[in-house]
Amino acid sequence: YGVLDTGYKPDLTVDEAIELGTRAIYHATHRDAASGGINNLYHMTKDGWKFIHAVDVNDLHYKYAEEKKNAMAT
Repeated sequence: YGVLDTGYKPDLTVDEAIELGTRAIYHATHRDAASGGINNLYHMTKDGWKFIHAVDVNDLHYKYAEEKKNAMAT
């Protein structure tokens, strides 16, 4: 399954949804070089939107690789 299929639940907090969205966009852009290298994330509500971040996918790659390495060590 994909990142969203695995991590989504109806009662996600905003912070959990931001992390899930970041991971999902990272995995999509990391596998498709034509998608671009910046992860732009916005939180959208019925009242409008809020810019959350613009993160380089390479930075996310190293962050998530380190998390995976640490998880495998425990």
